[in-house]
Amino acid sequence: MNRAIAFAILAGLGAATWTIFLKLASARISAVVGAIVITTGALAVNLAVLLVMKMRGHETVFTRESLWLLLGAGMAAASVDLFGLLAYQHGLRVTSSFVMGGTSTLAVLLAGFLLLHEPFTWGRLLAVALITAGILLYQGQGG
Repeated sequence: MNRAIAFAILAGLGAATWTIFLKLASARISAVVGAIVITTGALAVNLAVLLVMKMRGHETVFTRESLWLLLGAGMAAASVDLFGLLAYQHGLRVTSSFVMGGTSTLAVLLAGFLLLHEPFTWGRLLAVALITAGILLYQGQGG
């Protein structure tokens, strides 16, 4: 579990870096071109990692279902890039970017409970309510 938490923290740091760079670039590029550049950069990095792993003897394992699911994830990632750039181009402050993260958190929680049948507790419902209230309160303060 410690590795999972470490990877989650690294993913969070990557998302924060993405947010800051996206905000800085948003005023200087068309949203569609920006999304293409991001996707191309991700492809290059992931291809390099795959090649290094293959050279070190790691097996490439996948199923047809996993490919379809990851294709859907890729399309969702492209929408994050595109709509993120558009949000910043239309004036979203970087300090308000957690609106995207909060929306994502709520959607993941609801999907986990309703579609994936993960455990539901009243404490988790309270957490969802607090996330929603926090986003609304922050935005109401001119965030």
